[in-house]
Amino acid sequence: MEQKKDKTPAILIVDDVEVNARLLKKMVEKIGYIGITATGVNEAVKLMEQTMPQLILLDIVMPDINGYQFCELLKNNPLTRDIPVIFVSAANELNDRMKAFNLGAVDFISKPFDYGEVVMRVNTHLKMYRMQRELEDSKRRLSIIVGEQANKFEEEQKRLLKALAKLSERENDTGMADHLENVSYNARLLTQALNFTDKYENDISKSFIEAVELAGMVHDIGKLKVPKEILEKPEKLTPVEWEIIKHHTDGGYDIIKAAYPDIDNNPFIKLAADVVRSHHENWDGSGYPDGFQGERIPLSARIVKIVDVYDSILSARCYRKAYTREEAEQYMKNGSGKKFDPYILDIFFKIEKQLRKPSQ
Repeated sequence: MEQKKDKTPAILIVDDVEVNARLLKKMVEKIGYIGITATGVNEAVKLMEQTMPQLILLDIVMPDINGYQFCELLKNNPLTRDIPVIFVSAANELNDRMKAFNLGAVDFISKPFDYGEVVMRVNTHLKMYRMQRELEDSKRRLSIIVGEQANKFEEEQKRLLKALAKLSERENDTGMADHLENVSYNARLLTQALNFTDKYENDISKSFIEAVELAGMVHDIGKLKVPKEILEKPEKLTPVEWEIIKHHTDGGYDIIKAAYPDIDNNPFIKLAADVVRSHHENWDGSGYPDGFQGERIPLSARIVKIVDVYDSILSARCYRKAYTREEAEQYMKNGSGKKFDPYILDIFFKIEKQLRKPSQ
């Protein structure tokens, strides 16, 4: 069906009595509208394929399909359900009127009809129809604008998180940049894999996946608050030094919160901040900084923890050599149900060959 391009409203008149149809046509044309007549529903449908009316004047009693049935068909069709229907009929008992209104008609004009009444009713409902369409158009335009602004806002969030990630790539730590990129890439891959499981298919959106990916880049941002000599110390850390290291989690959270004070009302940034704070929590509750256990640990943090630990142990550090792939896999398996969420770890092993590995 095509909408008539002429801005003058078209009114479809459906009446099997041709004299009534012609009379109504003259009335609507006299007040400046386009009148289109049909003597039955089948003819009316064909006319509507050529010109979509802005209002329909409809008789009840007709030879093929009666007006009630036609009105019901119109209201069940998304393309025509908003077109106002005014019944024009000699069947004007209360039951007739009630049935018409229950089927979605906006008004009822009794035959014999009066010119003044027809003009008033037609003008009123056309005005209301135009206002409704204008309101819907405004809502659509507003929705587009809001969507565009939301996309721009999200892109700004991503850029800031990426900028924060760059800060955590210390110049004297040549492996940090590769580690962050690997964690980011692998976190996205693992999250996408979880999206195809029965347990998490309704919990993971496109935005969630993107946020986890960016969180992988900033998960260690709190190490900016840790002295370089502690980070690079090859010997065993003292209890005090270990406490300082542990506070890189809540310290990183504070950095994110300083950049986004309204963090609780910003789901995208909140997810990244959850990863920063909780990626050292353990499934059995023995981690830090909050000692969260099981599914109380944010899903995003449980995902990043697995790929973070895996990439870390495959890389050489100043205080230990790199694990072999076999050693790393055994370490991860030993941590199932202790350090790591066992369900997510199972999915991790199914995609492990696809993950990025540190360059040796």
